[in-house]
Amino acid sequence: MKRSLLAFCAGVCLLGALLSACGGSGQAKESKAEAQESVKEGDNSDYAGMKIVLILPGSIDDQSWNASNNAGAKQCDKELGTKIEVVESVPVEEFEQTFTEYGEKGYDLVMSAGSQFDEACAAVAPQYPKTVYTVINGTKSDSENMVPVFPKEYEGSYIAGIIAGYTTKNGNFATMGGESNLAMVHLLDTYEAAAVEVAKSRGIADAKANRSFLNTWTDVSIGKAMTSQMIDNGADTVFCYSNEATSGAIQATAEKKAKFVGFAANKNTESDCVVGSVDMAWANVYPWIIKGIKSGELKGAQEVGVKEGVFETILTDQCSDECKAAVEKATEDITAGKLDLKQYFSN
Repeated sequence: MKRSLLAFCAGVCLLGALLSACGGSGQAKESKAEAQESVKEGDNSDYAGMKIVLILPGSIDDQSWNASNNAGAKQCDKELGTKIEVVESVPVEEFEQTFTEYGEKGYDLVMSAGSQFDEACAAVAPQYPKTVYTVINGTKSDSENMVPVFPKEYEGSYIAGIIAGYTTKNGNFATMGGESNLAMVHLLDTYEAAAVEVAKSRGIADAKANRSFLNTWTDVSIGKAMTSQMIDNGADTVFCYSNEATSGAIQATAEKKAKFVGFAANKNTESDCVVGSVDMAWANVYPWIIKGIKSGELKGAQEVGVKEGVFETILTDQCSDECKAAVEKATEDITAGKLDLKQYFSN
């Protein structure tokens, strides 16, 4: 098939050259365009033939992590012609079984979204060397067919911290995470550092951040109760990264007349208390992953961040021009590698 396609393209190019020499430039351009379209369709048919599954730990309707990863899969289907199977709300005790199932079925690529898949992937992947296993937000790469893609969430949360720093009136920040894993700790570190730094630059000398972990990604009531308590303790600006539980945090923030900074999804339309959001735009990255896996160029552990388009900042009219300029500057500096955000990581 590939040889036939190459031969066809070569023939078209030769015909184009002959027509150009005879003054038929318009027809030659048309033929060249047709050839390029044929190549494009050929590439898409290659992607369409890939057997790919995306395994999610939660619901695609969570308006957060799972929804953004599902959007990435849908973008691949649209852009590359893939037909990615999406399996949502897979419980932890079924991770290995699910990985094994698709390895047995001979899938080309088994994707999963969440660092909680790391151990199960490491246990199963070596048994199916012809299948590539990719964990989004993963770090383990114990065999050649494991290609984890780790988003530098701390880059996006740093930008969110700048928004918070320009939003607060009293410099008291409430920060919450779904669980206390290393990636979560680091992203909260950079968020808090940016928020407190900006608040102090605005003259709030005693600015501080108070951190809590919900130990849940889905319980809306816990998110709401914890947020209410932290606002009652003085916080006027809230950050919560905990998938469905984040909705509870936003509800409490609205009821208590405080302000909220969204993360991992665009929360701006969920409530007027949301001043801005840093969205994890996996739709920009999933096609890159699929192309890299297909070509064989993507091997071993990968990291992606602001530079690769994972994060998109969406600000509301509640953000000042000064805030918008600072966000733009930070985005440019992170992209250019001018900021060492790891300096803010706690031990």
